[in-house]
Amino acid sequence: MADVHVKRAMPSLIGGIFTAVAVFVLWLLLFGTASVPLIALGAVVSLGLGTWIRLADL
Repeated sequence: MADVHVKRAMPSLIGGIFTAVAVFVLWLLLFGTASVPLIALGAVVSLGLGTWIRLADL
């Protein structure tokens, strides 16, 4: 089984949060705020990308 190590560095945390916020804002600008399901999908996508950046430490 692979040894999984979660990074705890502050820059990766800040980068993940910044990426999630930026993706969500861009999502709202591109798709608008007309429907709640579309906003919820944008939140899920932005949280997923922010988490990925946090764990990948790009």
